[in-house]
Amino acid sequence: MTVYLGSSGFARDIFKNDALDMGARIGLAERHLVYGGMDAGLMGLVAQAALDNGAKVTGIVPKKIKDSERILKGLTETILVEDLWDRKRRMFYMADALVALPGGFGTADETLEALYWGNLRLHGKMVVFVNTDGYWDEMIGFLKSLPDFNPDYCLVVNDPSEVFDALDKATPPKGPDVLPERFPHFEDEITRKTPDPIIVAQPSVESAYYLICALGLKQLGKHARPIGILNGHGQFDALLRWLERAAAETFITQKCLKLFDVGTDEAALRESLKHQSSVQIDLHREKWGAELITKS
Repeated sequence: MTVYLGSSGFARDIFKNDALDMGARIGLAERHLVYGGMDAGLMGLVAQAALDNGAKVTGIVPKKIKDSERILKGLTETILVEDLWDRKRRMFYMADALVALPGGFGTADETLEALYWGNLRLHGKMVVFVNTDGYWDEMIGFLKSLPDFNPDYCLVVNDPSEVFDALDKATPPKGPDVLPERFPHFEDEITRKTPDPIIVAQPSVESAYYLICALGLKQLGKHARPIGILNGHGQFDALLRWLERAAAETFITQKCLKLFDVGTDEAALRESLKHQSSVQIDLHREKWGAELITKS
């Protein structure tokens, strides 16, 4: 089971407790946890709780950032991959189901990516949103309004105690007998060497995935392209409210809300993007917080 969730060390206790609960349930169910390998935030909590309750835990870590990310000590298995895209791909391949606890850009990126691939009928894996304290309400409402959203791939539960029961009762969509070796993704296009702005105008699962991926990569300093959301008819209002919630809950920093501009007129938006300010985010200090204390 692959779990996506936030690396912020400043989340409220209700989110931390659900991460601990999810990890414990994975261990007690004798399931295998696959996640991003970090010790920070909810990521570290779910993995440590799974280990403490007897689960095998595999962390997927990009070689290029293994010395800058804080890797959880005591993992059953650590798999080094080339880059962030390879991490996502490997986490997806290893999953029988995908669980999204509250998180920020990375969690939303990986979740939207799986839903996008599902609409293309490239897999048959369920995505489960754990909607702690209504955290995913705006995102789920936004997704349900989109023309390319396929509800067959999506489950929503209120807390970790409902995850396994929901999966047991669900009928997974029919996917290919063998997963394709290549999946469509946007990392290469987003990070190509160009000053061209990224402007998202038409709401869809695909465009939301593209937008969140671009924001996440910009947060990490992987590109500096201006990002704009053309919201002339309020079509992105729910997604924007989710971004505000993510910042309020510290899954992204308040600075992350300055990574993009929003406008109702394309010409005016393009002009504002020429002057979009540069944002630097210290992930160690502003997001991850204190290191997880683990058992010796």
